[in-house]
Amino acid sequence: MFGVYKLGRRSFDDLNIKEDGLLAPKDLSLNFRYYECDRSITWSAKSFSDGTQVILDGKVTKLFSEDSFDRENQLDSIYKLYIKLGDEFYKYCDGLFFIAIYDENTQKLKLFNSRYNTHRVYYYQNDDFFVFAKEIKSILKYFYHGPLAHFGSVKSFISNGFTIPDQTQIRGIKKLLPTYMLFIEKDGSSISHHWHEEFDFKERSFQNLDEHLDQYEKIYRQGLKEHFETYQSEEVGTLLSGGHDTSFVHIQASQVHHRPIHTFTAAFPNWAWDESKKAENISKKFGGVHHNIPIEAGDLDSIIDIIRTNQEPVVSVTLPIHKIAKISAEYTDTMLGGDGGDTLWGEYYPVAEYHRYMKYLPRFLREFSYHGAKGLRKLTDWERFWELEHVASLFRQDNFYEDFLRRLCTYRHFDDGVQQKLFNKELFSDVPVQRSSLELEFNKNNFEQRLIEAKLFNGFYTYMSFFTYNSMEKFGQNLYFPTINKELMTFITSLPKNWVNGGSTFHRLTNNKKINRKFHKKALQRYLGKDEIYNRSFDMPWYLILRPRHEVLRRLKKRLCDRGWYNTDYIEELFSEFQVQRVKEHELLELKHHGYRIYTLLALEIWCMEFLDGGIHRELSKDISLEEYLR
Repeated sequence: MFGVYKLGRRSFDDLNIKEDGLLAPKDLSLNFRYYECDRSITWSAKSFSDGTQVILDGKVTKLFSEDSFDRENQLDSIYKLYIKLGDEFYKYCDGLFFIAIYDENTQKLKLFNSRYNTHRVYYYQNDDFFVFAKEIKSILKYFYHGPLAHFGSVKSFISNGFTIPDQTQIRGIKKLLPTYMLFIEKDGSSISHHWHEEFDFKERSFQNLDEHLDQYEKIYRQGLKEHFETYQSEEVGTLLSGGHDTSFVHIQASQVHHRPIHTFTAAFPNWAWDESKKAENISKKFGGVHHNIPIEAGDLDSIIDIIRTNQEPVVSVTLPIHKIAKISAEYTDTMLGGDGGDTLWGEYYPVAEYHRYMKYLPRFLREFSYHGAKGLRKLTDWERFWELEHVASLFRQDNFYEDFLRRLCTYRHFDDGVQQKLFNKELFSDVPVQRSSLELEFNKNNFEQRLIEAKLFNGFYTYMSFFTYNSMEKFGQNLYFPTINKELMTFITSLPKNWVNGGSTFHRLTNNKKINRKFHKKALQRYLGKDEIYNRSFDMPWYLILRPRHEVLRRLKKRLCDRGWYNTDYIEELFSEFQVQRVKEHELLELKHHGYRIYTLLALEIWCMEFLDGGIHRELSKDISLEEYLR
């Protein structure tokens, strides 16, 4: 579905949108129409007698107000709430949704996004029309011919493997960020948000641990119940690694849902970090129906469908998530995930600890500290000291708070220094990295809390949740992350510090998993033995996925050189190093190994072929190999 608001003299007929049953206008007002695609299964719309039209993608699960809300008649309930509360109504709505309201009397179009989404709507404006759509593809097909790359947004993606700003990699096309509302009328537009009302980070002490743990579980289960009731969930599944977050999801869902929970684990044959046995143990212990999903080099072909599904270049664990989404759809209508737990429980506590020592030091001492970390990395080649060196490098500049989150998240992709070697200077030398319309700023007083809040808003919502929602919805499933619930997030961020992450300075600087999430571990200990409580950051063994695909690597390298965006000498160097890099069986490989970097370039090149070169508008064989595609 997409909506069109007429700004100029051109008529809707000029758009040549065929009414062929697949796309058909659902309203005939003078200035606004929306077109419904029968593949947009999550959308619904209704016109009311006073000239108000309400369009909804997703669902509202509850209200943070005294007003009643009929979940089975969502559009009517939204309309009544809007009439009563005005434009502020969406602040009181909880759930995964995007709402558009058009008022025929005032001829205003208003877009409202929930506090959790970045994947539901794109928008574009030219002299004649403003359009919002679920897919970039629709905008390109009817409104924007000859798309041009936005190099600043390209640099943002290359930095992190995800796109922080609301500006996409196509000039003029943006996405609506969480808590945002956008108003359009003939005289102009305005945009605002209520994100700053979402958190307060005020610590609240408690006296009785068991009672506080009971409250934690109660909020968690209530969120699950509300989602299951709203979406009328019958067969429920969950992503399960066997770690802290996914185990807790499975445990709590098994207490709430009336049927066994299906559990899905990405298994990596011949990899030391394979998590499938731990996950299967947790699944069976709580009555789950377990599914191991092997991820192998041949699965790399699915990256074409991944890019088409997400409409943007994406990296990280998109490959296993997409495969699990496809397979799980045979068994479930609702999927759960533990994502967001790392963020809310302060996954960057080593960075906060480092900042605690660096914030008052002059630059020359911070520089000295960096060289010390670099020396440890060279001496030991330990991945943890690679991480420490990266963190130390962030504090070398005078104003180290500037653009901090993006610079922090470059650790396994391309930092600013490497980008200078990567890109063609004639095209990129004067191009700044695109910034988001809302970037949460860091300072010495808010640093620890901001690592959580900024990662959530500028990182998690534009990163893990973005592509996981897209993949699940592609295969007809709704998705819920129980930790990403306003009431639960308020509970976690109000805990005293000593109940979140503890340990010594050395423990914190080296990211020791034994000292983190003290309160959450107490909750897990109600159900699991100490040897079953397992925590490790997920990693993708890209050398297992990419290295066997020699022809893919060869053709990708050629396409990157032909694209004209890159320094061909550096591309040759990067690919040559990747082929000979040694791999330690029991070590994470996020920084010193080029696997993530190669996959990032692959994702971006496929996105270019689809959305800049026009590939998205052609049909592809379901069995097309990546070798054939890159030919």
